[in-house]
Amino acid sequence: MEEEKKIEYGPEILRVGGFGWRVGITILVVFGWLAFLILWLFFYAGDYDVFQNIAILLVSIIVGVGILAAMWATWGLRYAARFKGEQHGHEHIGPRWPIIVNSIAGIAWLIFLIIWLFFYAGDYSGYQNLAIFIASLLVLGAACGSAWFVHWMRSWKRTG
Repeated sequence: MEEEKKIEYGPEILRVGGFGWRVGITILVVFGWLAFLILWLFFYAGDYDVFQNIAILLVSIIVGVGILAAMWATWGLRYAARFKGEQHGHEHIGPRWPIIVNSIAGIAWLIFLIIWLFFYAGDYSGYQNLAIFIASLLVLGAACGSAWFVHWMRSWKRTG
């Protein structure tokens, strides 16, 4: 898309080029998702069971968030570049690898949840599906917690 001219007035955040069209696309994505949801529920949801419909809802949310994240990330990087040399109390942003492990674990959990809901959940009762959901949250928590624990132990060894 063609970048807009820089705005010379208003708050600092509005002066970075590309803000206006991103807001417009964001509004279109949100209303497009709502239209999809209404059309899906009205015409197609009856062909699938509850768990498959939940999986489709999750996939539609992930697609919408993915579109918005990809679109706004470039603008955010451009906005952050304006303050590259300045310190705003963020001298230490944080450890990278536990954040990466947590991100991968979260994405893997969502993929597992979608596959489970769409293909397998219909064969089990609501209580059994709740148990699978809780067990999957425990595995996710163990993976994420382990990453932070290892990071904490390594940093403790360095300072101790």
